[in-house]
Amino acid sequence: MRRNVISVIDGAAGSCGKAKVIGEIATDPEIKITASITNSMPNAGHTFVDSKGNTTVFHNIPTAIVNKDTELFIGPGSIIDMDMLKKEYQGAEKYLNGRKIYVHELVPLVEERHKKEERKTLKSGSTFKGGGVASAEKCQRKRNLEFFKGYKNMIVCRNDEFYDRLYEQLDRTDGYVLLEGAQGCDLDLNHSGNYPNTTSRDVSTMRLLSDSAIPPERHLETIMVIRPFPIRISNITETGEYINSGNYGTSRELTWSEINLGAKYECYPTMENIEEYLGDVTLTEEEKEYFLNSLSNDAKLQLFGPRKIPNNLTKLEQLELERLYYKEQGIRKYNSKIAGEVIEDLSELTTVTKKERRIFELDIKKLKNNVRFNKPYCLYLNFFQHLSSRYQGVTAQRQDIKFNRYIEEYLNWLETETNTPIATLGTGPRNNQKIKRQDMIKR
Repeated sequence: MRRNVISVIDGAAGSCGKAKVIGEIATDPEIKITASITNSMPNAGHTFVDSKGNTTVFHNIPTAIVNKDTELFIGPGSIIDMDMLKKEYQGAEKYLNGRKIYVHELVPLVEERHKKEERKTLKSGSTFKGGGVASAEKCQRKRNLEFFKGYKNMIVCRNDEFYDRLYEQLDRTDGYVLLEGAQGCDLDLNHSGNYPNTTSRDVSTMRLLSDSAIPPERHLETIMVIRPFPIRISNITETGEYINSGNYGTSRELTWSEINLGAKYECYPTMENIEEYLGDVTLTEEEKEYFLNSLSNDAKLQLFGPRKIPNNLTKLEQLELERLYYKEQGIRKYNSKIAGEVIEDLSELTTVTKKERRIFELDIKKLKNNVRFNKPYCLYLNFFQHLSSRYQGVTAQRQDIKFNRYIEEYLNWLETETNTPIATLGTGPRNNQKIKRQDMIKR
């Protein structure tokens, strides 16, 4: 039996850039991807940015659609929100080229009642997209649960027909089949140690194989996508309510100002390390008052949480106040009075809720567990520019780059602790913005 199945999973808490990695595999002329399958829910958002900067967001449709020769499958572990799907399909149609997307007959539809139920019962940082409740109703065999009936070139297949088509691809003697993961290992319902601040199911290579009815004997390798500083979703819900979405293991939460300055000065992003680059300049009382009065309620909640705004702001709080003010003005590069030079804001919004992500130090014990549970062939370290902004957007081979001591020590530490090679460093959102260190695919 030929091993030709490649899994791509997120080794942290999501948003590590799986779509970027899948897109690079799918568009690599040396790697023939004959089929790709997803089992995603509406709370999964995967962003592919082509080499020209054009962005497409995927929820259910496989990102490997960017390869015109890949056959596309949506498995029975998926759940579809029709309103979201129609927008997704419209954005993805430019890649379809008349192809069909084959959808298993047991893919439920999210209804408004599912979303309302999640808002009513969940208090742990959910995206409230209704997938968990719809999935529970499927397990309970609720009679009123609706299933996907098809849309344009998305064809519903009976169970036998679906797997006959999928196994035609699995039985080929050329090329590979991709399993596209969703969410992140640190959101795993049972194995992450973060319950109840989790997603509604397991996140693992084993789950990807099980959802797609593919035996382990056909599996070639897992590529685990990570980032130097993991993220979690915002504590601010879409309705402006403050609900703590959980931390990242025992790691300290960072601010985006620390990330911005750490990347600029090529040092570890904590104020203890950054202080030596900053002078004694602070905001005046008038500037503080002006910035505070200009901020939205969401930004104030993000900065101070539900507590009262303190009278005396620390330097870090002032840096964040200044950053959030410029961000809400639509300004990502600004002259920071406190830093005394131009700062680029690297902060991100979640794909689904459009709220600013929280960012943390890496909990190496959690990553080692995720490596132990999934045994990846290699790591893909995305958002490498968060370690040093000089590498933002760089495309190069390993031998063409000479890193400083800080970067070399970080990479060596990561590989030694996980006993897993870092194959690629993602340097930006666009397809093929990367530093290649070794092949990602076993030969």
